Amino acid sequence: MPRKIRKFSLAILLIVILGIGGKIYMDKREVQKQQDLLAVEKQSVKVLKNTFADIKEVKINEAGKNEKTGSYGMHITLITINNETVSFSYTFWKEQNKIGSYSIENRNIQKKGITKEKVKVTYTNKEEELV
Repeated sequence: MPRKIRKFSLAILLIVILGIGGKIYMDKREVQKQQDLLAVEKQSVKVLKNTFADIKEVKINEAGKNEKTGSYGMHITLITINNETVSFSYTFWKEQNKIGSYSIENRNIQKKGITKEKVKVTYTNKEEELV
């Protein structure tokens, strides 16, 4: 009888340890995904500055990876140096370091060109930075 109790206790202990280990692994993987997404957001803003002129501020409202294509979808609010605001979406290809496509909501605000000045950026995790 005591031998069965020991085996049963050992089995329960093993299951608990595996459960805790699995939870820790999944938490670390989620943190890594968030760090990767933040790095892609930062990379995409630099490319965005080389795509549009007169950017003063960018707020990234949503961002996510399309697992099938490998591209990232971003929904942003862009504020120009004239305090004009436009919200639109774009796809970003990390490996190619380029914007694949973007929606045009207002051609007068979304002017093609290069922004050389520093841009205030608010990322999806609410972190702010000048780029």
